[in-house]
Amino acid sequence: MNRDKRDIILDEIEHWRSSRLLPEHYCDFLSNLYDEEQQQKERRTLSMAALKQGSLKSWLLSFVIISLIFFIGFYFSSFPWPLQMASAVLSAGICYGFAAIRRRADFTLSLIIAGVGSLLLLGLGAWMISLHEVDPDKGIPILIGVCSVIWCVVGFFLELGILYYCGLVGAVLLYAVLFGQYRPDMAWPFLQLFWLPHSMLLLWLTWLVYQRWPHRTKALFGLSVTVWFMPEADALLLRGLTPPGIAGWVIIKIAVSLILLFVTRKKWIAWVSS
Repeated sequence: MNRDKRDIILDEIEHWRSSRLLPEHYCDFLSNLYDEEQQQKERRTLSMAALKQGSLKSWLLSFVIISLIFFIGFYFSSFPWPLQMASAVLSAGICYGFAAIRRRADFTLSLIIAGVGSLLLLGLGAWMISLHEVDPDKGIPILIGVCSVIWCVVGFFLELGILYYCGLVGAVLLYAVLFGQYRPDMAWPFLQLFWLPHSMLLLWLTWLVYQRWPHRTKALFGLSVTVWFMPEADALLLRGLTPPGIAGWVIIKIAVSLILLFVTRKKWIAWVSS
């Protein structure tokens, strides 16, 4: 709760006290409750108020975090690979931990911190693959798979829809890469027959999840829309194909998707806004 809202509530409590709308001890309890909430927020270790007040603990903790980031960045390439892996996991874990702590107090900041941790995990993992000259055809899919699992788990339990969506997209991308290695010669019409049922299945799964976890359906719905255009992405980006008339086909699919979204707007808007 920001300071303006707190002051309004405290003024209202004082009005109840003066007009005797509530007993005196109830008013005292409510006043102490909101004052205590503000004091706890101001006592948080990493907060603007604590930094502004010159809290030694806050400044020392900030120094340790920044120093740790620079230390890992400068000496990461000289670490043995177990220490490199531990550094990547530890860095991401610290970011996810702060994101979990700040999620209810400041959701935007929590999302930014979780995004930084995810980028660190992906970037340091790619750096390890380059340093140790791992075969990219094997190392990159493993990295994408590990990151996707971590992003899905963190995004699901912290209710960070964007991170959850990125994890699901990473899993779909890994699935597409493995399928491309298994069937590299599949023609574009068959890619349509392969991917479009997946989109319908994900849409049905979104409806099922909405019955149990309504706050987790945004990412699944977004994934179903993404997979709707996966045949074109698979052909162009993963297989290097340029089918004739693909631009017109994409326009047709966009028009069909908009019509379907308009007809079913009462359903999917409830999924997205829940």
